[in-house]
Amino acid sequence: MDRLLTFFVALTALAVVAQAGVLIAIYLMSKRLSNQMDRFMAETREMMVPVKAITENLMVASTNIMEIGVSAREQFRRVETMVTATGDVLHGQLDRLETATKDVVDRINSTADMVQDTVARPVREVAAVAKGLGRGFDFLFRRNKKNSNSSNPDDELFF
Repeated sequence: MDRLLTFFVALTALAVVAQAGVLIAIYLMSKRLSNQMDRFMAETREMMVPVKAITENLMVASTNIMEIGVSAREQFRRVETMVTATGDVLHGQLDRLETATKDVVDRINSTADMVQDTVARPVREVAAVAKGLGRGFDFLFRRNKKNSNSSNPDDELFF
């Protein structure tokens, strides 16, 4: 039985040595993983600084863009109000111009009618009187010529 006891003691010693080897391997592996994790955390911290700056810049840019949008909307509303007001004023001015143009045309027409009545009618009357006088003188002078040239009756036709 001594042999059997020695065998089990040797087997137990071998199992303890194997277990110690596995524990050493686990320790080395965990140490390696811990080092890798420390490097990963250091790199992550280094990357977080620029990412944080980028995030802050994006927040500032977003705020600026939002303010620009609000300002642009306000400016657009002001311009729209100005354009509407200008359009209204322009329509009013065009209406006034149309009214003034109609008034001018009406005055020109009434002035032309008045000129025709005050100038053209007397001119026609004077022309009619002058024509009547001309015919009267013509008739009078033909008669005198008729008496002096009564030898040729065909001459009257040519005067």
